[in-house]
Amino acid sequence: MRLALASLIALGVVSTAVAQEQPAPAAAPAPAPAAAPADQAAPVVPAPAAGTPEAAAAAAAPEPVRPPPPTDAVSVRILSVLDTICKPAVVGGDFNALAKAAGFKKKKDLWTLDLGKPYQIVLDNPGSNKNVCTLNVQHAQGPEQAQALATALHDWASWENSPQLRLIRNDQLVTDVKRLTVTWDNNAAGGKAGLVYVRIKKLDDSSVGKNYEQAQILYTSQ
Repeated sequence: MRLALASLIALGVVSTAVAQEQPAPAAAPAPAPAAAPADQAAPVVPAPAAGTPEAAAAAAAPEPVRPPPPTDAVSVRILSVLDTICKPAVVGGDFNALAKAAGFKKKKDLWTLDLGKPYQIVLDNPGSNKNVCTLNVQHAQGPEQAQALATALHDWASWENSPQLRLIRNDQLVTDVKRLTVTWDNNAAGGKAGLVYVRIKKLDDSSVGKNYEQAQILYTSQ
């Protein structure tokens, strides 16, 4: 069964429909979601050629080659938070103890990691959604940092994380702001883990912060 990500939907971060992993039949193709801006693109595996059986296409495809691991300092720190706080917390670990051990400090009842003013990572209190770990990130403005983070998360989901997660969505949702959203999950393998990256921008594509850009990252496991 496809991961519903109900907890994430409740936060208003992703739409209620997640793109299907399997390609639709040729006679009735599913409409493709709106493509995200180029600076938000994440690697996507090309679809098999029309009329080629999936098994044959997979056999003919070259083995995927992992790109060099991310070196961007902010991205590496965020991946560390996913590994040391989020992954153990969503399966029953002591959230407060994990955050404290990772160097977070309590500010206004929220665990916060200073990355050099005004940049920071703030963890949402899990409350009743204990299987969801949410990072609110303020990082440097500009597409370079956003793309570095998207690329690092894709690498982590595809190569570092266990279970391995597959890219599902890369599009945007427009409400009072623009939410450029990328999601990964392991539903093809019957799993229930998911990763979501949301880059939040104003409707005119400017940053929501005066001197920082806002992003939200969510990891869940059931």
